[in-house]
Amino acid sequence: MNLPSTVDHASELMNLVFWAAVALGVGLFLFYRGFGLLRRRRLILNTPRSTVRGAAIGPVEISGKATGPYTLISPLSAVNCYYYRSRAWQNQQRRWKKVAEETLWAPFFVDDGTGRMLVDPRRAEMELPATFSHEYTDALFSSELIPDYISHFLRRHGISGEAPLKLEEYCILPGDTLFVLGSLQENPRLAAPTDPSVGDLQRAAPGFISKEAADLQRRGELDFLDVSGQEPISSGQTGNPAQQFDLQPPVILMNGSSRDPFFISWCSQREVALTLQWQVFLYLWCGPVLTLAGLWLLAQSLSAQ
Repeated sequence: MNLPSTVDHASELMNLVFWAAVALGVGLFLFYRGFGLLRRRRLILNTPRSTVRGAAIGPVEISGKATGPYTLISPLSAVNCYYYRSRAWQNQQRRWKKVAEETLWAPFFVDDGTGRMLVDPRRAEMELPATFSHEYTDALFSSELIPDYISHFLRRHGISGEAPLKLEEYCILPGDTLFVLGSLQENPRLAAPTDPSVGDLQRAAPGFISKEAADLQRRGELDFLDVSGQEPISSGQTGNPAQQFDLQPPVILMNGSSRDPFFISWCSQREVALTLQWQVFLYLWCGPVLTLAGLWLLAQSLSAQ
């Protein structure tokens, strides 16, 4: 009887077909993704670099220092900031699963010396260095002293210490140098309420937290901060009086159409384009190679039948 050898042959054929399908799928995805990144790189390079004073309606890139009338306190790194995005993952069934994400921002402007421009960060791709990154293991989570303000964040999102935990936070701090590539548009909140082309989400722009709400947020975080032996956290007011900042300017730098890039980064336009150049090269070469490998494996499986 040749039953065992027949079963082994069938198993080998199934493995060949499986890996052929994997190689074809990954190869086609990388090839498709490569063309998407190539298009994005061209859009970035074709977006004009401008000063705040000389910026025109449409795609534009500006760079300058982050400034604004008042700040928040970030929940994980406990620093004064205009914007924070805090995330938590837990290891569940040997996989990291995001269990919390919190984003909040106060009005912030990019000041390049020629003027200030209000930025609406919603839907922006953030390329910022992490201001906080820490992982708690099972053994450490019960014995390691977790600051009260971090425990407050975990309780707020109903996160327990029963599984390994990973926390990250990205902030925009006063004085940070930012490169913002987006679409300069007329302030949607100043558009006519009857204009059907302006949706509710757009009309709600820029969507930042008010000064009164920021004061409440700061007091809530300060209640859990132990500032003994540390530098005191400022009152949240910047060096410029609030009346110097126009919180309803005629134009805002924000997200344009879904096809247009929108970056807030600590890297310049050219540095972002250089990174994309390597990704495009990798995807457009690896994609066809994997696709050809998948076709070859598929041909091998068909010839072996």
